[in-house]
Amino acid sequence: MTENSKEGRYRSSWIDSIKRWIENLPLSAWLFYAILGIALILIQILVLWLENGLQARELLPVIIFNSLSIPYLLALIQVLDKQAVTAINSMRPVLDTSEQEFGRYQFKLSHMPFVAPLIAGLVLMLITIVTPLVSTAPIRYAALEQLPVFAVVFHIIDKISAFFFGVVLYHTIRQLRLVNSINSKLVRVNLFHRSPLQAFAKLTASTAVGLLAFLYGWMFINPELLRDPLLLGYTLIFTILAISVFVWPLWGIHKLMQVEKVRALREIDIQFEALFSKFNRLIQDQSFAEAESLNATISTLDIQRKMISDIPTWPWSSETARIALTAIALPLILMIIQFFVLQALDQ
Repeated sequence: MTENSKEGRYRSSWIDSIKRWIENLPLSAWLFYAILGIALILIQILVLWLENGLQARELLPVIIFNSLSIPYLLALIQVLDKQAVTAINSMRPVLDTSEQEFGRYQFKLSHMPFVAPLIAGLVLMLITIVTPLVSTAPIRYAALEQLPVFAVVFHIIDKISAFFFGVVLYHTIRQLRLVNSINSKLVRVNLFHRSPLQAFAKLTASTAVGLLAFLYGWMFINPELLRDPLLLGYTLIFTILAISVFVWPLWGIHKLMQVEKVRALREIDIQFEALFSKFNRLIQDQSFAEAESLNATISTLDIQRKMISDIPTWPWSSETARIALTAIALPLILMIIQFFVLQALDQ
């Protein structure tokens, strides 16, 4: 990685080069991703046909999943990068930073270093090769033993899919660490101007749901894997991590909002203390008219205190939180129920 001392930027990754190439195509990116997915499906079906293996229909769901996973993961990176840039631009009015530093954060949020994504992809590819040796393999894979040529093509696409999932995991960790750093160090909090503070919530929610959609899709087409406690454990751990993906990057700004809320309430309490002292003196001096006027001020201050007390300190809208947590938790609950039903049927 070569650092540019003037701009604080680095050599962007080959993934970013692919992303720019797709964005510069004469057709829309979404059309390209659709064509890529369909092409990968047709290539596998063609090889299957040439090997007289079309009767192995049980392979079709995993063929479709693996073929669509590659464009899906590439599109996910593109979408998250655009959301990240949109979010930080929305937060510009509340960021305490120079234009040069702001530009560096824009760049880093939407570009990865060159080497690290490659290593992450290779590591996850290795994990997918090793995992079937220690856990249950999908039943559908049994048909591959009778189709050696197709099996080669199938495993190439399968491992490329795993590789890109590793890249997405690295992208997620790196991007959300930057979000956490921005939220913790650069934000000027205003409890009455919360919209910019919620800008990154959509990004963290999209990231969590996007990752789990890939995992849940795999479990959906291979429900027998739920019989394996190891793979179910992976799913549980990954779901917990997805919730962390949604919450953790926003923790810093949550703490800042809490501090600001405590400070605002403390100021009101100090005013209350002064007003009550004055009110009691007026009562002792029998200045009831002035005391009555002061009572209206106390009531107004009490309304302010209640308003500030009701201000939420988590930087997201209730709708964003509800959608994200439902998308994360509901499929997991259904999987757990299915696991116990399968266990009961086996007994």
